[in-house]
Amino acid sequence: MSEAPASTSAFYVDDKETAPLRMPDAKGSGFRLRVERGWRSLNHRRNIAVIVLVVLYVVWFIHLNLVSYYTYGEPPFDLAIFDQGMWLITHLHVPFVTVMGRNLFGDHTSFVLFLFAPFYRLFPEPQGLLVLQTLLVAGPSVPIYVLARKYIKSTLIATTLVAVYLLNPIIQQGNLDQFHPEAFQVLIISVAIYAAIERKNTLLIVMAVLALMVKEDAAVLVVPLGVWVATRRSRRLGLSIVTGSVLYAVVANWLIIPSILGAPGIYGGRIPFGGVSGLLSTIFHRPRQFFAYLGSQGRPFYLWQLGATVGFGFLLAPEIAAIGLLLVLENIGSDDGYMHEILYQYSMALAPILVLGTLFAIAQQSTLWRRNAMTIVALGAAIWTGTTWGYAPWSSNHVVDYGVSSAGIQGLNALEKRLPPNAVVSAWYPLVSHVDHRTQIYVWPTPFSASNYGVANVTGQRLPVANQVQYLLLPIPLNPSEDPAVFNHIAKDYKLVQSSAGFGLYEKTTGP
Repeated sequence: MSEAPASTSAFYVDDKETAPLRMPDAKGSGFRLRVERGWRSLNHRRNIAVIVLVVLYVVWFIHLNLVSYYTYGEPPFDLAIFDQGMWLITHLHVPFVTVMGRNLFGDHTSFVLFLFAPFYRLFPEPQGLLVLQTLLVAGPSVPIYVLARKYIKSTLIATTLVAVYLLNPIIQQGNLDQFHPEAFQVLIISVAIYAAIERKNTLLIVMAVLALMVKEDAAVLVVPLGVWVATRRSRRLGLSIVTGSVLYAVVANWLIIPSILGAPGIYGGRIPFGGVSGLLSTIFHRPRQFFAYLGSQGRPFYLWQLGATVGFGFLLAPEIAAIGLLLVLENIGSDDGYMHEILYQYSMALAPILVLGTLFAIAQQSTLWRRNAMTIVALGAAIWTGTTWGYAPWSSNHVVDYGVSSAGIQGLNALEKRLPPNAVVSAWYPLVSHVDHRTQIYVWPTPFSASNYGVANVTGQRLPVANQVQYLLLPIPLNPSEDPAVFNHIAKDYKLVQSSAGFGLYEKTTGP
């Protein structure tokens, strides 16, 4: 499976690329040129397999995402948040996202989205976000392949490790979970690790800054990377990265978000035991209670899932994989159950880190059979976990929909076209991401009965903006989980202007 033994000092020495093959050239014969062309052609052929793997992944997951979107099966809340937010930004509106009732950058400091704005302007639809997410998630294949080729010195193992990454159910699940800026982090942190290993300091600094722009808690990834750089590459650079990351985290969480929201960030409640002081008090004074907490809500199973995706090979040399340690601790420490499940975006950045950690461990092995064995174990684990928890064509999971028939899809498309541009709309949950290119769009029953909205607890309250809603786009009839009582209360103010295949478009008939 391998072409040459790897050095046990891989990643530590200042390795130089092997010089190009040079052959003596008979004067005027062109022999050297033909040899070099043949060598380049051989190298290109060796890369075909990995290119095919990446293309297959991209095509398959773009297909799944678009099928889910067009059949109204794409869970729409977060997708609509970022789609409306990007539409507002690119149309020079204040990015107050009415889908959730908060400023986009007060919810999370995802300033990296500004860099994406020109692309979104070219493809201004939710589908563009879904395609972008797939491309971002596939991106770490490049640094994984390049590093494996250089340090393990095996095209076959390098290609296999890319397959291990692309089969990872963490990225497959996250890729199909609407759209989240964490997809940027998946690519950015993998390139940052590549830059750190290869001593490309300018690239490393750029990636560290971009990583911090993804989210206010990105320091949990950048700080460990800075520690690795300080201990293995440059103390000054590494400590600068650590210091800058901590300072930015403080500014983002205690200055930027409160100043935008006019209130503290809404996610501080995810810290257990009443906040930081309560958490520390529990750890030091009631450790049994703390460890019992860590053993609850499936957290041990979550840890096992993370390691199982790569066959736990990174444990033989864990220092690269340890870059993800603080993120793991954040996820298992949170009392938000979503954060310690591989189904959601919170774990996506761990996938390339775990594969790069496995790559590092394989590169440390001094014998051919151990490198081959570790690679086989990693591939077997990836196939099994991808089959069990992923969305490969042969996986046990399948994209689910909301049961909208073909006739219903056609009817909804017709109803959506009836909505005037920028009309104020409240729509059924699965429809919101299809009609969110407007300054005011609400997820039914908001704003008539607020749900998952704003900063303060306004659940169940009628919001003042309810008087501004001009159109309703809802199923006919509403089932008991879709708040029919709320509709019955306001039905006298709206008339049905068109219905199709079980859905209706209502227009307001009374003044504000």
